[in-house]
Amino acid sequence: MDNLFNLPFMKKPPSKPEEPAASAKPSPEAQENEKKLKLYRLIIERYRDKIEQYETKSVSELKMLVAPYDEKIASVKNAITENFHPYIYEENFLEAAKSAFAYLSSFQTISSPVSFWLSFGEMEEIMAGDEIDKSIFLCSILRALGSENAKVFVTESKNAYVLFQFGGKSFVADHSKDNLQEFDSGEAAMSSLRGRILYAFNDKEYEDFREG
Repeated sequence: MDNLFNLPFMKKPPSKPEEPAASAKPSPEAQENEKKLKLYRLIIERYRDKIEQYETKSVSELKMLVAPYDEKIASVKNAITENFHPYIYEENFLEAAKSAFAYLSSFQTISSPVSFWLSFGEMEEIMAGDEIDKSIFLCSILRALGSENAKVFVTESKNAYVLFQFGGKSFVADHSKDNLQEFDSGEAAMSSLRGRILYAFNDKEYEDFREG
């Protein structure tokens, strides 16, 4: 990605270990870890309904997940804005947004076996999250950087995006793409999303596209 900052908290992914020889027998530690994974899967499947019931969010709770004033979000925002002297929204927001998108792009996109919300700190710890977790994280940073219109959009295909407007253009943060996509209008940006839009939200408002 061009014109992005090398933020101090952006970690390089660990190098991929060499593949063991086909005939090599798994170590006792590897065998134990595999058994633990099977056990965890069994536990998750047994309590799937209870976990998902606990993790279900109301509209008001969903809006609260976008948290521009969260301490973790503030630290990321500060790391980005330190690259400007000073940071001025009207002049620097788009470059700052690209930097924020690059940071979230360094997180691996993973799917949870159950509906489960990760906190910002948990995502940073494992450097991963599903599309909606990553979108909520990114939207929170963009709101902290001064965007009034950044929102998370969720579609029926279970994909999640962040859309925002700046300088007369609309932008889409798609976690399957390497760059922010730019469009001439909000309608064009929304039509680029995969699947029918179900709802959109930030910390200020919630829109339900399923009505009507």
